[in-house]
Amino acid sequence: MNAQQLLEMALLDSCGLLEADELERFEQGFAQAPESIKAQIRREQSRFADQSELLPDVTPRPELRRLVVDAVKRAAGAAVTADTLRFERMVGTAAGPTPADIHRRRVMPAWRAASIVLAVTTVFGGVLSMELRNQIEDMGDRISSITSADHFLRYGNMPGLRDAMMSPSSERVLFQPVNTSSGTTAAIYSDTDTNRSYFVCNRLPVLGAGQYELVVLDDDQKYVSTITTFSSNGETDGHEFAFTGELRGNVAIAARTASGALEIIMVVAA
Repeated sequence: MNAQQLLEMALLDSCGLLEADELERFEQGFAQAPESIKAQIRREQSRFADQSELLPDVTPRPELRRLVVDAVKRAAGAAVTADTLRFERMVGTAAGPTPADIHRRRVMPAWRAASIVLAVTTVFGGVLSMELRNQIEDMGDRISSITSADHFLRYGNMPGLRDAMMSPSSERVLFQPVNTSSGTTAAIYSDTDTNRSYFVCNRLPVLGAGQYELVVLDDDQKYVSTITTFSSNGETDGHEFAFTGELRGNVAIAARTASGALEIIMVVAA
């Protein structure tokens, strides 16, 4: 392969237009070429590659390859016939590793832009997926709580609960968790006409050992007495017991451990 053919293929390679067999022949020919010709090819490839960054982002016509080849042939032929000794003069200016060692296909602007868009889209898609997953899980928890509460009110074993909730003479005590990060809710509805009270809770944790107690506290928030004891299924649960005047005072929900220790879990909401 002569110098003119190497120059033609070098410029085509800068544009990524060489087929696999053409690229192999070009690399073999380049490896066998004199150092002066290698220097010229490196120079022409760098110059043409740098200019390609300024080309418009358009799709070339199929016949453009033939036009480029013809133009390169004419330019390379004129350069070789005009000065046959210029390759020898460039021997001293050649530096760096040979293209056989550093050869690489340059990335065209369209591919570079597409890669950046793909990377940004991938990151954005991952963040959006995580956000959607969190929202779906939160919505599922809410629906589960609503469904559980509705099922409890419809089919629970406290038939007087609805009357106690709706009766004008009913009394209500709302509780709030001591740990503000807890999602537990609880309330007591007392129907003074029937002298019955109904305790309803949601997401009160299940105790592995021990039991819950509805207790009376003094002004210093110290334990005074226990009104009733109960357990929790961890979801929507409830218990019925007799109404007592102590429910109008300072009451709380406490957990009694297996060792007998008492821990206040919820207090009357302010």
